[in-house]
Amino acid sequence: MNVIEQEAVNFGKFYAQRIAGLKLAKENLEQKLTSFTGSKNKLYFLNVLRKEIEKHSDKHKSKCDNKNCSMHRDYGIAEFAIDQELESISTYYHPEVANEDEFTIEQKVDLHNKINEVIEKLNNLGIGQEVIFNEIDELKEHFNLGKKNWFKLLKGKLLDLGIEKALEVAILDEIFKALSEGFTNPGRFLLK
Repeated sequence: MNVIEQEAVNFGKFYAQRIAGLKLAKENLEQKLTSFTGSKNKLYFLNVLRKEIEKHSDKHKSKCDNKNCSMHRDYGIAEFAIDQELESISTYYHPEVANEDEFTIEQKVDLHNKINEVIEKLNNLGIGQEVIFNEIDELKEHFNLGKKNWFKLLKGKLLDLGIEKALEVAILDEIFKALSEGFTNPGRFLLK
């Protein structure tokens, strides 16, 4: 669960229970939304919160048969306030079209972990030269280059390591395969 989801879950636990009318519901919600920058984060928070409120409402309805229950009313007000805020933000929010060459956050995290695994594997193989580790670890700092250029940088670093440190082609090829796994068209690395 990421930070926004956790915030929505925590806020949802008490939000509907503190409502004393639509005005207060909107004020509480607007105050909470100031914690987030950017419409994308606010929309994400509101969508998760809406699901949380529905979950709490359904749970309450399964235990309470009273049609005049104030909690039924409060959950309805909470959902209405969230829906209004969603509609308001959606009218002026225009999502950016993702650049296909940019790494997603998930891809960056995955590559970061893969780089750590490669370094550990090299260390276990007894190829424990600090220069090699530093060269490979430095790749973590260049995700901003985009996928195409990052993979070119990876190939260049591996080629340098093959020439300067006399690493075997099979090891270099294995490193490239490990880091490019899951990416479409990263190219190939062959010194053969």
